[in-house]
Amino acid sequence: MGMTSVILGASLGIAADALVILTFTSMLYYILVVVASLAVSRGRHLRGTRPRASVLVPLCGIHQSLRANLEAFRATLGPGDELLIGTTRPDDPAIALARKVFEYDERVRIVAGSSSHATNPKVATLVALERLATHEIIVLVDSDVRLDIALLDGLVSPLADPRTGLATALYRGVPSGSFASHLEALWINMDFVPSVLVSHLLSGGIDFALGAANAVRREVLTAIGGIATLGEVLADDHVLGKRVSQAGYRVTIASVCVPIWLDSSLNETLARLLRWCRTYRACQPVGYAATLISHHGVACAALALGLAALGVGSIRPAAILLVGVLAVRMSSGLVAHRVLAGRDADIRDLPLLGVRDLVGSALFVAAWSGRGVTWRGARYRVAPDGTLHRRAPGPTGAARRPVAP
Repeated sequence: MGMTSVILGASLGIAADALVILTFTSMLYYILVVVASLAVSRGRHLRGTRPRASVLVPLCGIHQSLRANLEAFRATLGPGDELLIGTTRPDDPAIALARKVFEYDERVRIVAGSSSHATNPKVATLVALERLATHEIIVLVDSDVRLDIALLDGLVSPLADPRTGLATALYRGVPSGSFASHLEALWINMDFVPSVLVSHLLSGGIDFALGAANAVRREVLTAIGGIATLGEVLADDHVLGKRVSQAGYRVTIASVCVPIWLDSSLNETLARLLRWCRTYRACQPVGYAATLISHHGVACAALALGLAALGVGSIRPAAILLVGVLAVRMSSGLVAHRVLAGRDADIRDLPLLGVRDLVGSALFVAAWSGRGVTWRGARYRVAPDGTLHRRAPGPTGAARRPVAP
């Protein structure tokens, strides 16, 4: 019994020391986020008239902000632009809403159903829309994005450089008012997007695309085999950027930050966040594991304080450590969000950032406990190579959101 107590005490002591070290490495990462946010170089706006574009928007079910987003898409279209909207299922209720919003608008084509057999439902819809696109510039936009003329111009502008094959937009979450929407907005604005900026800084650029809005030239899509080649992967946007880069083209972060409107329930939000985590794990398993030393400082400091309360270490230094990491974390998140969102930055949720980080750490653990994800109301298994395998069909009218890591 005595030996067991000694071993347990020594193990807890080592664990407490490890938690302190991980807290400090996370604080260094948060400082790096500030540097990356200030240093990121994004594509510039094109001076003059941009080329005409085919804007492709896949729908799946109706969500609270859909009508306003559809109306914004219509207002965004410039001379000669076209808007292609579609669903995987012909009976999707979003079709009726789209027909009502775009009645008599000859610039808009609505496609009810897709003949594609892609496992990825978003890609299945885009395959049908891609066949009907008539312009050289193809813009892929999620239905929860609130697009406008300036955002579309800024997204397309980098393609003026023939070396650039794809322009991808950073995005910011706009909460609807529910706790879940505020939690997800913090996840996007102060965790995911800053991590993209750090990757951009350390790698001198990016070779992947993000999930909200992307612009690509038709010749580039042809060179990589078209959108249909993405039909069996979960992280279709990520893989799209990878293949564009592998084809010898440049992937550029556009000069705009598009807003996405968040209005899911707490269960839907947690399921989607878990899907993002498992997507990241599938795409970059080593990189995702490495986030243990960069993204979980708040959880590590909280655990260190818990051990101190049990007699492993001193409570006062542990409490100071937790306060310190929270201060650095909130400061880095604030700087990153203000740099990206500018006058549209919303910092009212900043006090909830610690809660978001604790939830994020719990989902980090959950991401390693299985490969199942829920997407658009259906259950899938993600294979080690990132491909999707359907488990069970979802309910009729199930929504929503396709995103990349």
